[in-house]
Amino acid sequence: MGLSRTEIIEALTLERGLSLQGAPFEVLEAGWEADLIVLSVRRGKSRTKVPIDEGLEGARIRWGTELDQGGLIKLVDPDKERFVIQLSEGRMPVGGMTVWVFQNDFLGPLIDMWNGPMAKLAAQRLRQSKEELEPLQPIKPLPGDYADLRERQVLAVQGSAYRCSIVIGPPGTGKSYTIGAMTSYLIRRFEKGRVLVVGPTNVAVDTAILAIDDWLQRLGRHDLASQVKRIGAHFDPKKYASRPHLLADGIADRVNEYLLLEASEPPKSKIAEYVKWKDRLTAARKSLGADIGETAANAKVVGVTVATAIRWHEFLRNPAFPFVLCDEASQVLGPAAMMITALGNQTIFAGDPNQLSPIARSDNKSVRRTLTSTAFDVFRHVHTTKLNEQSRMTQAICTAVGSTFYDGDLRVCRKAARDPEWKRQRSAFYVDGREVPRICFDQIDEPATYSPKYGGFIRFQSARLVVDALDKLAGSYVDPADIVVLTPFRAQVAMLRDFLRRNHPRIAVSTIHRAQGSEKTLVIMDPVDASNPFFAGIEGRRLINVAISRAKAHVVIPFHQRDLANPSLKKIHTQSEKFWNKAGAYSAPFTFRS
Repeated sequence: MGLSRTEIIEALTLERGLSLQGAPFEVLEAGWEADLIVLSVRRGKSRTKVPIDEGLEGARIRWGTELDQGGLIKLVDPDKERFVIQLSEGRMPVGGMTVWVFQNDFLGPLIDMWNGPMAKLAAQRLRQSKEELEPLQPIKPLPGDYADLRERQVLAVQGSAYRCSIVIGPPGTGKSYTIGAMTSYLIRRFEKGRVLVVGPTNVAVDTAILAIDDWLQRLGRHDLASQVKRIGAHFDPKKYASRPHLLADGIADRVNEYLLLEASEPPKSKIAEYVKWKDRLTAARKSLGADIGETAANAKVVGVTVATAIRWHEFLRNPAFPFVLCDEASQVLGPAAMMITALGNQTIFAGDPNQLSPIARSDNKSVRRTLTSTAFDVFRHVHTTKLNEQSRMTQAICTAVGSTFYDGDLRVCRKAARDPEWKRQRSAFYVDGREVPRICFDQIDEPATYSPKYGGFIRFQSARLVVDALDKLAGSYVDPADIVVLTPFRAQVAMLRDFLRRNHPRIAVSTIHRAQGSEKTLVIMDPVDASNPFFAGIEGRRLINVAISRAKAHVVIPFHQRDLANPSLKKIHTQSEKFWNKAGAYSAPFTFRS
């Protein structure tokens, strides 16, 4: 993929212009919880659609007639559409007010890198990845304590010897487990081995860091585990409650203090106040940079988000990391992926190009093409290992997902297939004495309609069918906590939550975007309108893959006939009907209540 430095800078600059525009949200309710403000919100009218998700954590939020009050978004609860805010100045907003969210300026520091000397190093790494075809270190058999790794997982670990390598991890194939094994192997094998672990979200970084710690604890290398450090201010503290050795002393607090200071930026019209604030921010940045640099220099493994790595790159490169590992690389902008390689000497990208991709807000086709490219496009020529044994999905679901999205190269792990307990946890459900198909398409006759009440497209009949399916299955065959209902439309999410609030309050309802990385025994996917042009494209294909591949035992899909205009859904429907339509065994066991 040939992208010039000028094209990259132009695309990033245009996208940054959009991202710096504040996004309005209407406050529905506001209240204090300890020393934090909890806001229930809904999106205001704006040309720019900003999703209420984890991507807003760490963003500045402002309100007041001159936007002179505000704070820092510490946590986003997308299921309840709530912001948890740490106040930096002013008073708590009240219901009916509009608050403005200004997203993290990740693109500004990235543009600076492309305008500076790091661009030359990124270009050098790309060139080296094409020219250096042999591994940089000898590829050796793995020690015996890695014997539990599957064949392709072993190859992925050994592939880290190349200048740049890719690990493709389809759902359930143990990508995080492999990342943990790979990182533990590198820091054990090389005396000066150090690994910078990055990911697009805090969840991705936390998952990787915990997997690495799991491996080191299993290997009895507590000395190395104590040298694994998570840097940042927005990780989930609960995940580290029993692993305090993974947190650097005081770093999270100092990062948070810096971000709060940054969020308290006064209007530039108040010149004297603004200049004082700028001086304080510069001093705080210098002090924090020293803290981050010292922590990174003394650790074997450092975990940060891609945004943090870009922002503080000068403090993460002295000394440089021999290895950089980027997880969930399918969600990282191509220009950021290229720059990640400049942060170290050898780079490993892990992820799944068939699942969620980077989000670009620009409507400009050239900009979108530049930014939504990923490491799997830019570095498609490098040594690649595709994991192909999964232990999440039962055989029928694995076959449908594998043949539709992975060219048939996905199978149930042999060890799992022989395990009676694994099979028991994925045993079939029955309704009226008949087995429910593993991928159960249940037809309705109502198409999607626009709902002014919910502010988007809904499908009433499919929501009622979801309720009936849960009435028959939840508690009888599967714990409600092990069920998720997924749909791509936020309006349908809101309606489904209304329907389930009384009888099924424990069952999670979510947009598909929020589901990547999770797994449940039962997944109900309500496409609402799979004939929508967006759904028929590559992004819709990825959403269907994400939704169905979360399931361990069963998938239920309410559908209207025109949903089958979607090629991916049509293929899965054809396979499912052919598999179960034997001697009348294929059934539509659920009904909606009119």
